[in-house]
Amino acid sequence: MEGGTGDDLDPDLVLSFIQAVRDRDPNGLGRFRSDEELLRRAGVTLDEGRPSVAGLLALGVHPQQFFPRYVIQAAAEPRPGDPIGVRARNQVTISGPIPRMLDEAMAWARRTFDTTIVSAADGTVLDRPDYPFVAFRELIANALVHRDLDSWSEGLSVEVRLRRDRLVVSNPGGLYGITTDRLGHEGVTSARNARLVAICQHVRTRDTGSRVIEALASGIPTVASSLALYGLPPAKFIDAAIRFTAVLSRQQQAAVPRLTPTQQMILDAVHTELTVRELQDRLGLTAPTIRKALRALMQRQLVIQNGGRGRITSYRYSGRGS
Repeated sequence: MEGGTGDDLDPDLVLSFIQAVRDRDPNGLGRFRSDEELLRRAGVTLDEGRPSVAGLLALGVHPQQFFPRYVIQAAAEPRPGDPIGVRARNQVTISGPIPRMLDEAMAWARRTFDTTIVSAADGTVLDRPDYPFVAFRELIANALVHRDLDSWSEGLSVEVRLRRDRLVVSNPGGLYGITTDRLGHEGVTSARNARLVAICQHVRTRDTGSRVIEALASGIPTVASSLALYGLPPAKFIDAAIRFTAVLSRQQQAAVPRLTPTQQMILDAVHTELTVRELQDRLGLTAPTIRKALRALMQRQLVIQNGGRGRITSYRYSGRGS
């Protein structure tokens, strides 16, 4: 499946990749002073200077020249008031290298997700999409870097379907080296396309300059926590061996009340591990008020307690849903 020449790599993406490697890994991959050697050692190019599959997908000018179905097919279900015969809304085929596809998928989501007007705890009024953008971004990034690249999957694309009651993201290939019940557990990760993942750690998107992935096994916990903060049910993951699917539901969790302003204030604070005394100093709340809110947050599995039994007790955000 190798193909292309050096001209099939995007010069701007390659330059950004090299700079990121030298900034973030100066004594490892970044120690190779020659750009050509660095790209070869990174697996972007082969010995002959031709781009590898991973190099084309992450940094190519137009990878679909060689892999026509390495695209995202996205569409939204018609609304009830749409004319008879309307089969889909905002249907798009997104192509290009991975960072461009990620940016374009986010642009599609911003155009397509419905929004509601909500009041925040501080009194500000915000437009909130039906699904948290951060969760959608993580699911798309995972689908792009972990999709199967074997010959059997060449005709299949990453699929995104926005239904009236759910959002579905699926990619060719099931889970690799992990099961659905282990997804989201701290430190648990497995990469089907190890070279592609390694390259994408240093790739930046053009629109925002953000990383494509972190490769820290933080994607699924981020999805879980963002859904919990929205009051949405946890994501459902389906591994069908030849296709992996993530489903987000719009149905609010009626059994789980919204956080109170005090609980939200404390949850925002404990993204850094803090004691009750430190929370008092930072938030100006009484210790009994803080402890009551912490108990409620721990019951919803949003906060973890560390220490106790003679040791200093501290609290931190769990990164998981309620």
